[in-house]
Amino acid sequence: MSTLPPPSPEPHAPAAGGIAQLFNLRQDLEDAEAIDASVRAGVDVAGTNLWVLFFAILIASVGLNVNSTAVIIGAMLISPLMGPIVGAGYGLAVHDAVLIRRALRNLLIFASISLATSTLYFAVSPLRAAGTELLARTTPNLWDVLIAFFGGSAGIIALTRKSISNVIPGVAIATALMPPLCTVGFGMSHGDWGVAGGAFYLFVINGVFIAFSTFLFVKLMKLPMRGQVSSRAQRHATMFTVLTALAVTLPSGYLAWRFVQTQRFLAAANAQVELVAHDSRFLLLDREVDPTTRTVRLTLSGDRREEAIGRDIAERLAAQGFKGTDVAVRFSGSERVDVAGLKRELREDVFRQVAREADELRNRVQQLQAQNRLLRQAQGDHTQLIAELQAQLPQATRVLVGVAAVASAVAVPADLSGSAVSPGAASASAAASDVSSPSLLLVHIELPRLPGREDQRRLARWLAAREPRHQVVVDYATPQR
Repeated sequence: MSTLPPPSPEPHAPAAGGIAQLFNLRQDLEDAEAIDASVRAGVDVAGTNLWVLFFAILIASVGLNVNSTAVIIGAMLISPLMGPIVGAGYGLAVHDAVLIRRALRNLLIFASISLATSTLYFAVSPLRAAGTELLARTTPNLWDVLIAFFGGSAGIIALTRKSISNVIPGVAIATALMPPLCTVGFGMSHGDWGVAGGAFYLFVINGVFIAFSTFLFVKLMKLPMRGQVSSRAQRHATMFTVLTALAVTLPSGYLAWRFVQTQRFLAAANAQVELVAHDSRFLLLDREVDPTTRTVRLTLSGDRREEAIGRDIAERLAAQGFKGTDVAVRFSGSERVDVAGLKRELREDVFRQVAREADELRNRVQQLQAQNRLLRQAQGDHTQLIAELQAQLPQATRVLVGVAAVASAVAVPADLSGSAVSPGAASASAAASDVSSPSLLLVHIELPRLPGREDQRRLARWLAAREPRHQVVVDYATPQR
């Protein structure tokens, strides 16, 4: 008797082991010796790394000086500063004291060269003002800690893979090391120690948390130890790393709290100012909101009996948690100002101005339309005149007629297919006695042979009688020989 094959297992959700396998960092892990060699190569200070560092410093300094984001990003991408920092974190994780000392020494050399070069550059640069790119690196907070940690984590994971990853450039941009150092140089060269201190703290945050994330993920990937130390020394090293990261984080937490409070105050104060701006009793002329000193300055025009508006704003801000806000309201203008009437007058002025411009445009359009009608009428008259001239001079090969103002002498041709008089052409003219005629009638006739003088005078008299409104000028031309 035959037996049926066992049923195939039905698809099911991955077990806990399957989910853990999805996040397994050892799946495409590079050989441990290759990782070690790559990290140690990035720690070296001599040769290529030193030249690249020098050029990266200058690129970052110029980018910060001219406030160019693209140039600063270029400096981030080529900077070798991350190498010694990753080396220090890796050395802590694998207990390689020699590598730690070498990485820290080289990092000190890199940082010193960066500071000296950037300070010298900003000392001689004619651009003295601090742009937004410089100022953005002077107030680090807790978000910079998170960026440095996540960026460093992505960096060490990418560095330990078999395949070449495009993560490293993004890490270099996210965890910027060179721009903060160059900003320190700017502060030192200008004697602005607040800028220098804030930027140096940002550099410390980035360096410490890149090293800390490297230490953590090397431990998670269980790379082999490179030094023989006791378990007690390992615990001390881990505790030292964690305490250092915590010590660097605490000030950034306070700065983050201040940043949040500043943004909340700006939002609340601006909301109160907008309420005043939409109040029909007042006209808001100027505003100034300073979150550092918690002051609000308003310049209004309106009824001075409403000066209690400043006290009302301060009370509403205090209700939102901003007690002690200094609100100063200054009234400009006369004792009593009809704000509603002033706004109405402004609207009426704008309406009158728009109406006046519309009338001017309408009149201009009408003038152009009248000129266009006159031109079309003149063109029809000139077509008839050309036909009559060709009837009187059947031997003419081309006849051109146009009208020009005497003052401007700018011709308006009736036959746009015409050409200029050929060189060497002979001409004769006859005109009415009134040389102050408002316009000229220009007649250009091309013939194989010039007509006689009597024929020319006869034609001139006929044209003068036919066109009494114009001063007539007749030009005869023969083909160039």
